[in-house]
Formats: sequence, C-alpha cells, structure tokens
Amino acid sequence: MDFHALYHRPKSEYAYAYDAKTLHLLLRTKKDDCQSVQLVFGDPFLWEKKADGQRQWVNDMVQMKKTYQTSLFDYYMVAIQPRFLRTKYAFILKDDDHLYQMGPQGIHIIHDEDKVDLSSYYNFPYLLDEDLHHTPAWVEHTIWYQIFPDRFHGKEHHSLLTWGKEPVFNHEHYGGNLKGITEKLPYLRDLGITGIYFTPLFLSPTAHKYDTTNYLMIDPQFGTNDDFKVLVQSAHELGIRVMLDGVFNHCGFLHPYFQDVIEHGEKSQYINCFYIDQFPIITFPLSDEKRPIHYQGLPLHYKTFAFQPSMPKWNTSSLVVQDHLLEVVSYWINNYDIDGWRLDVSNELSHEFLRAIKKRARALKKDVFILGENWDQSLPWLQGDQLDSVMNYELSYAIWSYLEGRHDGSYVQDQLMNHLALTPKNVLKNMFNLVGSHDTIRIKKRLKDDAQRVKCAYIMMFTSPGTPTLYYGDEIGMTGEHDPDNRRCMSWDPTSWDHDFLSFTKRLIAIRKKYHNIFLHDPILISNDPIMLYKEHENKGILIIVNRHHVKTIDIKPPFQGSYINLFSQQKMDIHDTIKLEAFDFYLLIKEVCDETNHS
Repeated sequence: MDFHALYHRPKSEYAYAYDAKTLHLLLRTKKDDCQSVQLVFGDPFLWEKKADGQRQWVNDMVQMKKTYQTSLFDYYMVAIQPRFLRTKYAFILKDDDHLYQMGPQGIHIIHDEDKVDLSSYYNFPYLLDEDLHHTPAWVEHTIWYQIFPDRFHGKEHHSLLTWGKEPVFNHEHYGGNLKGITEKLPYLRDLGITGIYFTPLFLSPTAHKYDTTNYLMIDPQFGTNDDFKVLVQSAHELGIRVMLDGVFNHCGFLHPYFQDVIEHGEKSQYINCFYIDQFPIITFPLSDEKRPIHYQGLPLHYKTFAFQPSMPKWNTSSLVVQDHLLEVVSYWINNYDIDGWRLDVSNELSHEFLRAIKKRARALKKDVFILGENWDQSLPWLQGDQLDSVMNYELSYAIWSYLEGRHDGSYVQDQLMNHLALTPKNVLKNMFNLVGSHDTIRIKKRLKDDAQRVKCAYIMMFTSPGTPTLYYGDEIGMTGEHDPDNRRCMSWDPTSWDHDFLSFTKRLIAIRKKYHNIFLHDPILISNDPIMLYKEHENKGILIIVNRHHVKTIDIKPPFQGSYINLFSQQKMDIHDTIKLEAFDFYLLIKEVCDETNHS
C-alpha cells in the first residue's frame, strides 16, 4: 500500500457536518490500491464492562464507498450519524497482504492483540447547529440569469447611441434601465428563470458601475430607488428572486469619503478608511469631471483594485467603513426586500468583514443569500460563517477545457472528480455554476460560434450539482469577445434570435427543474472522452453523454444497458452494446431502474 497517497484531515473538506445530525467523512488513497476501506467509530465516552470486568469501547463499523476516482487517487466516502453528536473514528484499510488502521498518528498493521487507544483515533468533537451553513433552501432550486443593466432593455430611455450599435466600448451608455427590465420580467419567467443577478446598480460615472459613488442611490441612468422597488415586487410576484452586486472591496474615485481625503489630506476624518501610502495621493492628471486620466506607468500612493486609481480600496478594519457598508447591506434588505448579495472581489475582503456581512444580512432576513466572486478553490470562505457559495469557475474551467479541446478527457475527468470530491456536499448543491459572465468571453464565441458546442457546455453545467446561470442573451445566441465586446446590447428582434437554441434552453431548464434531485447525486463515470456519466435516484437513472470532435462508437456495458427515453425528443432508445456518437453529440437519457439493480 502506498502510504504517501493516503490523506485525511479532520474538520475540513475531508470531515464536515453536513447537517445537524450527519457527519461526512472522506479518505484519499492511491488509485486501485485498496480492496476495501471501512470506518470504525464511536462516542469517546461510551464504554461498557465485559464479563471479565474489563472495559470495552462501544463502536460501530461501516463500509466506505469508493465515490470518486482520478488518474492518481481514489476517494472513499461515508455519511454517519453519531448517536451523541460526537465521535472518534479511524479507517480500516485492506490490501492483498494486510489489514491496516489509519489515524492521526499514522498507519499500522492491525494485530489481534491490539488494544483500543483513542489517542490514535481522529476526533470530531461535536456536531453543532450554529456551525452549519444554513444556506437558504430556495437557493439550490434556482435558475439564475445575469443582467448587465445598461445593455439589457430600456423603456423611456435617453441615449444618443443606437441600441445594438457595434462595436461597444466601456465608456458608452446605451440606455438600459430598471423600467425596461421590469417590462421583460415575463420573458424571464417564460424562459424558466427564478433568480436575477444584477451587476451594480448604484450611482457611478461608468457604464459598468464597479466604481460606486453612492451605495444608497440607484444610478439615475437606470432610474430611481422607487423603480427598483417596483422591479423587486414585480419579480417576486412572478416567483423570481433578486440579487444585488455589492462592491465592498473598493469604492469609486468620486465617493465622498475619498474626495474628502483628497481635499483635506492627513486631516481628513476618513483617512483611515483607505490604505494611504504617502501624500500627496494624486500623482496623475484629472479630467474636467475630476476623474483620473493618463495614469498608466505612474506610481500610485494608495491601494486600489487591480492598480486602477479610479477604484481606491476600502480599509474594512475601519469602524467607519464597517458602519457605512453594513448600513448599505441593511438598507437594501430592509427597504427593498432583496434576496441576496453577490460580493465583488470577495477573496480580497477580510474574513472578519465577510463574517460581519453575513451576520448582519441574516439578522435582517433569514433566507438572504451571500454569494462571493472567487475564481479559485474557495474552501476557506465556505465554512458556513462567511459565504454561502461562490461563482463556480472551477467547473467553468473544466467545461471550457474539454470543449475547446485544450486538454484530453482524462485531464478534465481529474478536474471534475477533484471538484466533486473536495467540495462539501452542502456547499456543492448551492454553487453558482456558469459558463460565461460579464468578465469572460461569451460562451458562444469561446466555442467557435458553434451553437452545437454551446449546447454541450450547457448540458455539462445544468447536470452538475449547483445552480445553473445564464448570462443575458446567451439563450438567443449572442456572441462576443472579452470585455467590452461581451457586453453588447440585448437583441429584442426575434428575427435575429437562434430560436433552436432558445427552445433547447427552455427545455433544458424544464428538465433540470423536474429531475433536480437526480442531478445532485454522485455520478458514476463510464467514460471520460466522450464524457459519459450515470446518476441515479429514487428508482430512476439519467445517462449523460457529451462527445467532442470526432465520430465515435462507444461500448456500453451492463448495468448501463437498457431502454431509455431521450429527455429532449421523448423518443425511446434501446442501448445494448454500443452507441454511435457524432461530433459534439449530447444525450440526456432516462430509464427506470429495476429494483434489484444496485449501482452503488
């Protein structure tokens, strides 16, 4: 047995409270190195006397399931419910030669004369309700739609630019507004959308609004605070949740606090609200609107987001800043009944301030959702005390890599399996899955403007645990390179739409809603290129197939052979030995699972 491959860590993604009664435990081993893995566990304080008067520890033993496999490792998993909410545990591993016990002090061969020494067992001290995530129940069922407000739809709008003009530039305002979005809510409901994520709406001089001047005011380009209240009420009446973008890592150059620092320097009452390195802080020319210009290559005397002088970074350890931003969190929940906050650049905010945001938000509305913009593996932020979820770029990278042909199927399999194995399941089901956003190339452009490839990307996203997200216009076939080209105006001329892709999207959303519980379950990997996964729940199984590039004929072995129904065409398919796949073919096939069949 390869001891170097063995890994487990208590109170982590390898050992976590799934709910108030259930503990999930994960063990990593070398691929195909173990014949079996069992878990021995029990309450550390529960002992009984044997007939000979000796004390004996009361414990249970359960078989662990090999749930995920990569090219290097196997991941064994089990869920247990400790009777008294605390447990000591160890792993029993079997190979061709020996039986081993693994605990925090290492691994050793088991001998008959071994006595129980609980210091050699891992410890999960107590399952505490207050340590759980308590992510709102509605989140995992949501189909999100991201809107860039200036480019979605305008009603009674005022702009000198022609709607739909190309190319688009970041400084341009096209006149999309809240009244226009409200008018299109029935379109979103018909599509199947149940949640809207808005990029920033607050007062700002730019079109993207990530440089906030006033957090308590809707930008007049979009309308009024009352317009927003009408939008939220109208959305709620249609069963659609609303999530705002909170840019709390930095503010805009024109924010009154920063302007006060510029004007009064070291005497400013807001000097500790920012990270000022030295004075004077202005080292670049200003425009007539008193905004930074011609700053490339010049030294900055204060901390910013991404070296952008127009975005000074907040010092959230300042009580003044905390009071200001937490008041913003409260204001939009209390007065407008929003359902969530998406926190921009959340991985650059302090963990302490993230905890304060969540605590304040949940105190005001128990089922408010806190989402973070993290682009990397994010477990330190997902312990239940900070973020409920993050934008799932880990999944995006795997989907892009596979369908762009940058890596082979085994590489993508490893990405997917590691993501599934090492993300706690109470987090995984609420992840904000996406294949494109205002920060990325549009998925259609990324995939060579090939709608069939985009369908494959959508299949992979929608069948993954987590909540699927559409970037506005993707459903009608909009394309675009990186920012700003990915922020073109939404076309409302149906003659320009890809109606086939729109119908596909509607059908896929309906499938996702109907078979939500199946898609949450662990997949059985049948093939990594093409990707073929099987998920089963409540006597039904779904076979997911996504092919790329070339025509292939794939062997299908028992128990995955049988009669299926194509969830798109509703036609019956009998799969007994092989299935032929065209380039960029995809299938979602469902079958009834015989009672005696067990794929676990």
